[in-house]
Amino acid sequence: MKTISSLRLTMLVVLITLILNGTVKAQNREDIFNGSAMEITWLGVDFTQVRLMGDLGTVSTIELLPLFDQINLLIISEREKYDFNKALRKSEIPFDLVLVDKINSNIDADKLIIKASSYDNKRIDEELISNIVKQYNFDKQDGIGLVFFMELLDKTSETGTMWVTFFNLSDYEVLITERMKGGAGGFGFRNHWANTVYEVIKEIKRSKYEEWMALYAK
Repeated sequence: MKTISSLRLTMLVVLITLILNGTVKAQNREDIFNGSAMEITWLGVDFTQVRLMGDLGTVSTIELLPLFDQINLLIISEREKYDFNKALRKSEIPFDLVLVDKINSNIDADKLIIKASSYDNKRIDEELISNIVKQYNFDKQDGIGLVFFMELLDKTSETGTMWVTFFNLSDYEVLITERMKGGAGGFGFRNHWANTVYEVIKEIKRSKYEEWMALYAK
């Protein structure tokens, strides 16, 4: 009996030690840069905060929501173009669009279109992003989630502004979030604005990843 009790005590000590040390190594930013050691899952583009500014041509507000879904599907179907693997120095970036598909379906399309004179350039910040992520409910409990929060699709400047956000899937702590811009291009609403995501991924691959690593992987 003493042997069993000692074994249980040892197991309890080990368990407590693992919990205190963090068995899921996603508690800090360095894990983003650990090569294949930490899985990063692409969750898609969250359009719940987006505003559209300028002439949208023939696209009506009622058509916008399915077009947002189509942008997310395009990024997945053309993974060789939207190459997160090379941008983040990973052998594979798995994807799961279930979460963003659900929350994007609840967007009020009537609130999307704005005038340039009424746009608040500071309406989204790190604190708001953190609060939104805390409201997420994702089945996977380990690794790091990556989501782009689209802030503005600006027809006047042909740019898309978005917040590139990495967060811990175990406790929804934001690890890195940064505002970035990409240029629009291509025919049709879907391709035109999906290109802004493509341009941001290219910038991450070209220089931003190295900047982040220098700042956070110390």
